[in-house]
Amino acid sequence: MADDALLAKLIVTDTGPLITLAAADSLDYLLYPGVPVCVPDAVLYEATVGSDALGAQSIADWVQKHSKRVRPLMTQIFANYLADIDAGNLRRVRDLGERAALEAIRFGLDLDANERAVFVTEDDRVLRGAFILTVEDRARMIPMTTRDFLVGLEEAHRINSADEVYRIAEDAGRFASRRRVLVEQHQQARAAVERMLRGGTGT
Repeated sequence: MADDALLAKLIVTDTGPLITLAAADSLDYLLYPGVPVCVPDAVLYEATVGSDALGAQSIADWVQKHSKRVRPLMTQIFANYLADIDAGNLRRVRDLGERAALEAIRFGLDLDANERAVFVTEDDRVLRGAFILTVEDRARMIPMTTRDFLVGLEEAHRINSADEVYRIAEDAGRFASRRRVLVEQHQQARAAVERMLRGGTGT
C-alpha cells in the first residue's frame, strides 16, 4: 500500500484530551483536521457528569454545538451501566471509559482497508495497550497523545503554539501530560496523521 493511500479517522479515547483542550479554551482544535471527531459515549459521560469539574460544562456545550461533527460512539458497556443505575445498582464501574473505547473501536467504527482509527489519548494505560488485546485491534489503530496532536497542528501551521495551549491549561489548573508517542509509529502511519492534521484527509 502506498503511503498516500492510508486514511485516518479521529477518535478521542479518554477524557484527558477533552479536559486539557477545554481548560485552554481550545476544543475547536479537534475540528481543524476536518474529519468527524468520534468519542465513546462513556468517555463523554465521564468528562461531563460532574458539572463543576474542570472543563465539564465547556465540553458539554461544545459537543452540543458541533453535534454534526462530534459523534458519540454508542456502546453496550455504557448502556449496561445506565441500566444498572436505573435499576438502583449505583456502583462505580472500573475503567468504564477505557472499556467503552475498546468496544467502540472494535465494533462501532466502519473502517475500510486503507483506513485507520487515530486515537488521541492522555491515558498511559491505553498507550501501554492494556485494553487492546489482539493483533487485529492494533492493526486498526494509530495512537497519538494530546501533545502529538497539538504539535502536529503547529507544524502544519494550523495553530500558533502547542506550548501556549499547555500554558493556558495550566493557568486554569490543568497540568496535562506532554508525552509523545507518534514518533514511535511506522512511517505510513505518521504520514496519514500528518495529512489528517493538515486537513488533507476526508472520510
